[in-house]
Amino acid sequence: MRAKQLSRGVLSLSVAAALVALPGCSGDRGAALQTTSARGFALGDLSVQHGGTTVVSLAVEIADTPAAREKGLMGVKQLSDSQGMVFLWTGPQNAQFWMKDTLIPLDIAFWDGTDHVVDMQAMTPCSADPCPTYAAAAPYVGAVEVRGGLLSKVGLHSGDTVRFTRRAAAASPTDAASR
Repeated sequence: MRAKQLSRGVLSLSVAAALVALPGCSGDRGAALQTTSARGFALGDLSVQHGGTTVVSLAVEIADTPAAREKGLMGVKQLSDSQGMVFLWTGPQNAQFWMKDTLIPLDIAFWDGTDHVVDMQAMTPCSADPCPTYAAAAPYVGAVEVRGGLLSKVGLHSGDTVRFTRRAAAASPTDAASR
């Protein structure tokens, strides 16, 4: 994803493709979860609940700095139903997303400071200017991009609750010994 400053100071984000080899859960329950993706992004876990029932659980790369949001999904060629990318801000935003040079369709869900989904949109690839931009219907503090069609497949709705956790790096044996 590339950040682009639009006129009137509105930040626009560009999605270039989908995630490559974002780690999922392994069968080894004793193994620590990865905390950094192969692309160098911090990793987290995101789920969305509707009426107390989880409708989707994802392993996500985290874009929480201008540089990370600018890079976003650039160079990614595929995305599974258990992968995504989270975009986080410290306060409410009205930033727009765009799909310039994106190879595959993506869905996006935006959530507010109370962790409730405020908008969802399907975004289509665009290879030539002018590309459309995608703005949330309300201010948001986070957004998650997933494979196109996934949000309708799982039945995500406005008002659903987002749960996001950043994966913590496990202490090494030498860290524990030095305490």
